[in-house]
Amino acid sequence: MDTLSELAAQGYELFCRLIKKQDLNSKQFQPDDYLFNQGQEITELYWLETGQFSVGYTADNGRHFSLGLFSADNSLLGDVELLTDTRCQFDVQANEAIEAKVLPAALLTEFMQRDPKLAIWLSQSLSYKYQETMATTISRILHPLIYNIALDIEQRFLDARPKVNFAHVYKEAERFGCSERVYRRVVNQLLEMDLVEKNNNQLQVKNIEKLTEFLRS
Repeated sequence: MDTLSELAAQGYELFCRLIKKQDLNSKQFQPDDYLFNQGQEITELYWLETGQFSVGYTADNGRHFSLGLFSADNSLLGDVELLTDTRCQFDVQANEAIEAKVLPAALLTEFMQRDPKLAIWLSQSLSYKYQETMATTISRILHPLIYNIALDIEQRFLDARPKVNFAHVYKEAERFGCSERVYRRVVNQLLEMDLVEKNNNQLQVKNIEKLTEFLRS
């Protein structure tokens, strides 16, 4: 008997084939265009073969938290809202020119009814997104800022997280829910501790053993 992961993988492959067979409309997004707005009702989903986009949340007090940049690789956007029947929780914004195929919500529902493996894949995808978001949130709450920034740098160095980050400091600061001033101060601490270095305006690991020891202490 196939495991749930194997069934989910089969569901994803089936979905990709179904998408290719559909005569779907396309939408063009330019850098900084919004694919979805926070609070928007979702009536259609987007299928991205490629493209880089950011995901962020703005609280009522005006503070902004960014989940970072993401690179699409045959990715579906809007599935969380469809499966939970809720409005969009985040702003989803193009970071470069993106072409998205438009998938009506009713068509995706039809797909899931056609083969249960599609529903298994979507459920697994939703579960992974939940786990990743909760892991980030818990780390932000329970650890000091210097730990979270150092951990992010370490994980990208170890390829445990995608090497995708923002070019602007204020946007990087938003990933950690802090101001640009506070972010710069913490980065300077890491530089002074000789744990990281700047190369082409990007933070990189200088001594992975020393950095890992710092995180485990």
